[in-house]
Amino acid sequence: MMIDDVKPLGGLLASYARPRRADRTSPDRRRRDDVLRANRRTAYMAFAWVMVFLAWHVVWYITGLEFPSASDQHGAGQVVVQVFSLIVVLMVIVGALLPLALAQPWGRRVPRWMLLSAAWTGAVLLAARGVSGVGDDLVRVTGILPKGFTGLTTAQTLGTSHPSFWYLFANGATDVLFTVGGLAFALAAIAYRRVTLGLPHPLGEAAAA
Repeated sequence: MMIDDVKPLGGLLASYARPRRADRTSPDRRRRDDVLRANRRTAYMAFAWVMVFLAWHVVWYITGLEFPSASDQHGAGQVVVQVFSLIVVLMVIVGALLPLALAQPWGRRVPRWMLLSAAWTGAVLLAARGVSGVGDDLVRVTGILPKGFTGLTTAQTLGTSHPSFWYLFANGATDVLFTVGGLAFALAAIAYRRVTLGLPHPLGEAAAA
């Protein structure tokens, strides 16, 4: 046997002796990795939404737009503003930490049901605020309900009878932003439920892997 013939044979034997990485990864492990990636991706997307929302409030302040005040409203308008303020407070307190708890190992110290309940509650509140706002804008613009769902005129809702284009745009963008937030937290809740379904500490195991 020639020396040149030994090298290919040795390389062939070595290739059989070293199992490929793909062969060592079972289908179950790949599915688990996909679920973990989806959980991190949706959780960080929800966190990014919170940061965008807070930045949007800074834009409101810089451009001189006023935030709704319950003292300036009456009847249904006052209730709407109070609910809006409550949503904002809850979002600031819980929203900044909740997405991180869904994605990071320290989040497993919090009971699963508590994180899921908070995520779904946030999703429902944000979606309700956003969808109702978008719907109210649409029925006013189309003339189906000139006074919207609240029965208030545009001047009563915005606090001025001659709102600027930026004021109208900012209000509409805020409604859309709330809707996107509801979707982001809903996706994060679904992904977290999948990653923790029947698994005691999946995030911790993933960090250790």
